[in-house]
Amino acid sequence: MSDEQKAKVRAQFGPSAEGYATSEIHSKGESLAVLLELVNPQSEWHVLDVGTGAGHTALTFASHVAHVIASDLTEQMLLKTAELAAAKGLTNIETRAADAEALPFDDDSFDLVTCRLAFHHFPDPHQAINEFARVLKPGGRLGFTDNITVPNKQAGGYYNAFEKLRDPSHNWVYPLVRLQAMFEKAGFQIETTRELSKELEFHKWADRQSVPGVDKEKLLDMMRNIPEDLQPLFAPRWADDTMYFSLWEVVIVGHLPHD
Repeated sequence: MSDEQKAKVRAQFGPSAEGYATSEIHSKGESLAVLLELVNPQSEWHVLDVGTGAGHTALTFASHVAHVIASDLTEQMLLKTAELAAAKGLTNIETRAADAEALPFDDDSFDLVTCRLAFHHFPDPHQAINEFARVLKPGGRLGFTDNITVPNKQAGGYYNAFEKLRDPSHNWVYPLVRLQAMFEKAGFQIETTRELSKELEFHKWADRQSVPGVDKEKLLDMMRNIPEDLQPLFAPRWADDTMYFSLWEVVIVGHLPHD
């Protein structure tokens, strides 16, 4: 990950740690329960959670496995993860500063790598996926969740411009077919995918990243003029003096082949 992109991520997410700790989408979103169900973690597993944010995925899996390392680029997020783990009495979680594209762990170290709602910040997604594969043991499992967009390139570009205006550290959200191809290229065998939709209230979503008023107006204007291909995805509706819209998310579970 480039130094410039790292700086953007730290600048954007350092002040947002508390907001992400209390965000229902991140702490209680449907994809978290689906990910846990589909992965079916085992009590002896050692797990790495990449881009842990406020640690919700790491905290959820910790009750089911032997040990979890919650890794992130942003120190404030790691401090929040440690705080939440202590509050829950979880002693099998440790935090570690880590760049997803250059993980500071040995080859064949983990039984499971998870990455939830962080991948769209990685400027070199192929390198990040190669790192997931490198640190997994042969036969190791992958539990992945991220937002997805429509296959149409122009509409996908509009979607990502919308996200980047809200969050300058945003890199790119991909259609499902692109994600599947990336994982398969790195040697993963995909077992299952499950597509989900989540509805957000605009101001809570924008305020979590401290979006200024002028950019809020630009975002609302973009939503009023979305391409036709994005209408099923965003499905915007105005009610109660605010705007609600949807995002699509996918859960991907796979594994590396045994030697």
